[in-house]
Amino acid sequence: MTGVRRLLTALVTNPVAIGLLVVALFAGAGWMSGGTLQILTFLLVNILLAQSMNLLTGVAGQISLGHAGFFGMGAYASGILMKSYGLGFVATVPAAVAVAALTGLLVSFPAGRVREFYLAMMTLAFGLIFREVVREWNDVTGGAMGLSGVPSPMLRTLVIFDLKIDAAWYFRIVLIITAAVMWLLHNFIQSRFGRAFYAIHVSEVAAGSIGIPRAATKRLAYVLSGALAGLAGAFYAHLVGYLGPESFDLPRSVEVLVTTVVGGLGSMAGQVLSAVLFTFLPEKLQVFAQYQFIVYGIILAFSLIVIPRGLAGLLLLPPRFVKRAALRRVGDAAEPIRAVQATSEPGLRVERVTMRFGGLTAVDDVSLSLQPGRITALIGPNGSGKSTLINVISGIYQPSSGVVRFFGRAITGMADHRIAASGLVRTFQDPRLVPSFTVRENLLLGAHRLFRRNGLAAALNLPGAIREEGRHLATVEAVLRMAGLAEVADRTIESLPYGYRRLVEVGRALLAEPRAILLDEPAAGLTEAEMALLARLIRAMKQAGLMVLLIEHHMDFVAELVDDVVVLDSGRVIYHGDVQGMRRDPQVIAAYLGETEDVDA
Repeated sequence: MTGVRRLLTALVTNPVAIGLLVVALFAGAGWMSGGTLQILTFLLVNILLAQSMNLLTGVAGQISLGHAGFFGMGAYASGILMKSYGLGFVATVPAAVAVAALTGLLVSFPAGRVREFYLAMMTLAFGLIFREVVREWNDVTGGAMGLSGVPSPMLRTLVIFDLKIDAAWYFRIVLIITAAVMWLLHNFIQSRFGRAFYAIHVSEVAAGSIGIPRAATKRLAYVLSGALAGLAGAFYAHLVGYLGPESFDLPRSVEVLVTTVVGGLGSMAGQVLSAVLFTFLPEKLQVFAQYQFIVYGIILAFSLIVIPRGLAGLLLLPPRFVKRAALRRVGDAAEPIRAVQATSEPGLRVERVTMRFGGLTAVDDVSLSLQPGRITALIGPNGSGKSTLINVISGIYQPSSGVVRFFGRAITGMADHRIAASGLVRTFQDPRLVPSFTVRENLLLGAHRLFRRNGLAAALNLPGAIREEGRHLATVEAVLRMAGLAEVADRTIESLPYGYRRLVEVGRALLAEPRAILLDEPAAGLTEAEMALLARLIRAMKQAGLMVLLIEHHMDFVAELVDDVVVLDSGRVIYHGDVQGMRRDPQVIAAYLGETEDVDA
């Protein structure tokens, strides 16, 4: 079965095979009938629309139930500009893309503030509002009667550069543009931008902890998704020559959502397969036209139950998110951990921080400091406020009072991604990785904040963007070797035991080149061998001059590593000193260690 999937994947993703198919379709268009050309052009429109939804929902994780609104924005923009204002095709199509992209940007602001059910309802409201505007704006859209007379090759009324475009040449134009857009989109998704979309999809908090801005990333996803849907809409408008509000109603949004789910969320190749299926299937189901929602519901339920990963999961190998050209450029990294300049002054200061949740005080007037090149343990019983304090320091919570300073700069209340971008990163009690990513891909995600090339360079696969990714991949290789992960570098996280996930999360934090790192119970669930690898990583951090704050309950592991210990109980600091002093302190013994630890000491 794996061999068959590998062969099918090669056929639908190999650039040479795709190029030959495009050339064959381009050359053969002149011998095709008008009906065949029309259905194939519809197929290309559906591919673009499916990719639009896949980018937003499958990759970035933003549910959309009103996607036909973006599609309609592009269609009406191009149709109105050409029919009513006399603009040419080469002007109206980019204008339609821009209008739909701007609509995506506007929708992203309210959509970015809600999740799950509320996000679905918000996007549904957008789709319904668009339909009503189109239906009521008679002077511009034609209202319920629709907009007829849009220049179309099927009516022999479409002219480009004084040349009358027939169905064959329109198909060729749409084919070339679709192929180019697919290539650009593939490169973009394989870049740091696509990886950031996936990180936001899986955990916005974890994404912020390595410097990925959740709001800006979501906005980018909506803009690009809207642009793709707008392009599909512009092509659709000139294909059919008539636009009515019923073409962009709720059924169209449901259809594109079902297409995306059946194709396989996250897979570009799966969306192509699904678009083929749903382009030709409706003709076979005309007898069930009045039961359209029921049919789509059955198809969706069948897909979710029988093939939860869609056609792509059944027929194709999972997509990968590291560019092969960048892998071929990987050299040797000088050091897996970037050294930090030594200083005698504390780099991180927590000054009288208090964190209240209603009537509960989780952190009570806590002060501590971290110095470069030293490891500080933060310990205490469960519920003592350790993770809450780390959440305050890393920007997830804004404290009720107090201030946090990082190299003299107050970072209290700053967004978590901005704190991470300044060089203060963290891990979590439960590893928050992208399950479908390989170990290498998850590690590379940690370097997101260090990339400098823009999205256009990434989409065009410019040499500078490839070289940049290659440099970071070299550091990934060095961390893989140091953490003992080289043998599983190309295995997905979801296929690995828990201990490996812990090590990967610590390694991912190192790829961000931090100056300070906060480790929340990194040894929990590790074997002795894995703890030895983790200890080696932490010692390397210290040697490189990083500040390390370590939450851990495994006292033998802590004792061998740390320079200082801070003990919390009920949100207050009850001890600050070395390990030996902690083991003799009566308050610590009573609150945390117990008499057994005291005897052992």
